[in-house]
Formats: sequence, structure tokens, C-alpha cells
Amino acid sequence: MNQITASPPRSADTGAKYVWSAAQPCAHPLHVATQPVALPAARVMLLGLDWPQTGYLIAALHAAGIQTTLLSTGRPDRLGLGHYCDQVQTPNETSPDYERFVREQVELRRPDLIIPLCEPLLERLWSLDPPPAPVYPTIEPWQREIVTDRTRLYECASEAGVPIAPWMSLEGREGLVHAARRFGFPLVLRGTGGCAGMQVRIVHSLEEARAATDALREISPGRPFAQAFVAGRRQLCGGVFQAGKMLRSFTQTTVECHPQGTGPSIRVRSVRDAAMEAYTAALMRQLRWSGMACAEFMRDAAGRLILLEINVRPWAALEVAERCGSELARAFAEVLSGQPVTGAPAHRAGLESLVLEGFLRARRNGSIWRTLRGLPWRDAYACLRAIPWRQPWLALHVLRRAYRACDGARPSP
Repeated sequence: MNQITASPPRSADTGAKYVWSAAQPCAHPLHVATQPVALPAARVMLLGLDWPQTGYLIAALHAAGIQTTLLSTGRPDRLGLGHYCDQVQTPNETSPDYERFVREQVELRRPDLIIPLCEPLLERLWSLDPPPAPVYPTIEPWQREIVTDRTRLYECASEAGVPIAPWMSLEGREGLVHAARRFGFPLVLRGTGGCAGMQVRIVHSLEEARAATDALREISPGRPFAQAFVAGRRQLCGGVFQAGKMLRSFTQTTVECHPQGTGPSIRVRSVRDAAMEAYTAALMRQLRWSGMACAEFMRDAAGRLILLEINVRPWAALEVAERCGSELARAFAEVLSGQPVTGAPAHRAGLESLVLEGFLRARRNGSIWRTLRGLPWRDAYACLRAIPWRQPWLALHVLRRAYRACDGARPSP
């Protein structure tokens, strides 16, 4: 059983089922200072999987004077995104030719940094010895262990004083029975990796739990585990970090997600939440993270925040953060260009906005025109407001992606 040992809950939470622990350094033999990559960077190479948040990042890098090459599995957008960067279509990320292709492009373009923008490519680059060019961020083995294994993440979170829901490993044939007796139903089953809810199952019976566990064993890097179900509303705090220090942040609450329950957010509302920012800052400080990252929480009926997961990359709702004036992409570009992160704009709170591609995909009705005609006028208007009209080339890129989203392009977490 991997229940985290913790100090007693705070007095206001006596008897609660959530776990707190006093903050202290992660107990790991390799917990040593990370050597940062050389900054500033004049040329960067982004490795991605055709996700929409990438466009916002590239526009900010271009504005900061950073020459950018995007290596992506998606089709190049020469007219829109091409205004900001060079684009090269790569083989599928699981292809045996992917590594060779990337090394050839690095040799040709000589970037100062390679920046992977999704978990599969993060892990792939971290495993290369030596990597084809300096990878940002540079991480130590203990950091990699935490960001790729959710059970290690929960241990680190507990040590940082961040609340988590109780969990236990599923050992032996009776592991599920013990978990059901301890936590009851509904019960959450998780793999140790994954993103966008792909390794999360919420089950309501032992029979359903057995089928879900068998499915998770096929895709989880480690042994699946069980966790107490927490009812509430999902919330997120994302930001830009440097050696664990939060430089800028944005907080949101999920209004609608797709698929319902465990899928990515498709409609969110900006909020200001000091507690969520404090927990995220404590976790990233414990992790000593550099770059973009977000932490996702559940706020339960009593108003308590419970950590669900972290994503150490730009996330899909980054577009909403930009729309609300957080300027996270600009802050990221300033870090890479060696400039001080200027100002700390207070993002607009209470603004409800769509994560455009995810929303259109959830409402898809054959074509973009049929999809838009079938929406309530408020949602159709919200789609128009989600276009970054003040940046014409980025707006063109977003419009072209929106058109494709209604044709069934693959989703982004």
C-alpha cells in the first residue's frame, strides 16, 4: 500500500480524508542542483505534435526576436504560422526514423536549444545519450522520475504540503477488492503516466474496475493504482517558472470538459485564486522546474483544493490565458531570450472563454459551417471572440485549424 504518511491535518480539516504533510526537500539520492542550459537562445527548435497552443508560443518567440523552427507531425501552415517560423513535418513520433530525422534537422539548422512540447517527446529526448542539442529544460534523473510517474508526483506533492487524495497500489489479485472496500464507489483508477485523462478511469462496480484495470495495464508505464474519488470542479494554475521560481501565473476553473468527467477542458472561466497559486508555486519549487507547466486540482464541496496532476509543458487552454491578458507566452520568450520577465499583469478574472478546437470538435457536425449554424448564438459568438484578431497571421492560423477541427483532426491535451 502506498498511502503517503503525513502529519495530522490542519485543525479546520480534522477528520478529512485528504493528506497534508509539512514541506521539506524531496527525499531522493539524486536531488542535486540542476545545471541550466546556456541562455539567451537566438535560435530554438520546437518539437511538437500539431497542438493548437504551439501557435501562441511561436508568435511570442517571434516577437522576442528568437528564430524558431517547428518540427511537428502536423502539416505545415505556410501562410499563417509560416510568418513566424520555419516548419518541417516529421515522421510519426513513434516511428523508428523519428530520432534520425531530428538529428539531421539539428545538424542542418544548428539550434541553440531544443524544446519538446509534449510528454512523449520529452521522454524520448531525455532518453537520448547524447541529445542532438541542448534540451530545455535540462533535468536531473530525480525530476524525470517525478514528472513521468504519478505515484512519485504524489509523494513529492505531499512533501511540498500540497493536498492529495489517498491512493493505494493494486497488488495481487485482491488489490481491487481491497481498494473498493477502502475507498468505495465511484473509484478512480489511474495509470502512472498519460495526459488528457487517457490513463484515468472512474468506475462504479468491481466488474467495471477489473475491465478498466486490464485496459490500463496495456497503456500504463507502471502498475496502475487506485485513488479515492473526489467530487467537485476541476481547476488549474499554469505559469512560467525558472529554477522553481514562479515568474508569472494564470488560474482558471473548468466550466465544461469533453469527454465529460476526465476529458480536456473546452470551456473555462478565469479566476484569481491565491491558494491555488501558492500550492502550484510550492510544488514547482519542490520540483525546481524551469519552463512552462501547470498543475490541475479538484475543488471539493468543502472548498478544499486536491491535486490531480501536473503537465510540464504548454497546455491546451493556454489560449485562454493569453486572451485574459496573462502574457505567459511573452514571459516564456523573455526567459529564453535572457531578458528579465517584465511586469506582472493581473489577468482579467471572471471571463468565460472557449478552448476553441476542443469545443468545435465536441460540437462537430460534418463541416465548420454546419457546426457553427447548429450552435446557440452565444456559443457561435464565443467562437468568434476566441480568434486572436489583433495578430492577423496568428488569427489566420487559428482559423485554418478551426476549419480542420471540424474535419476530425486529433485532439490536443
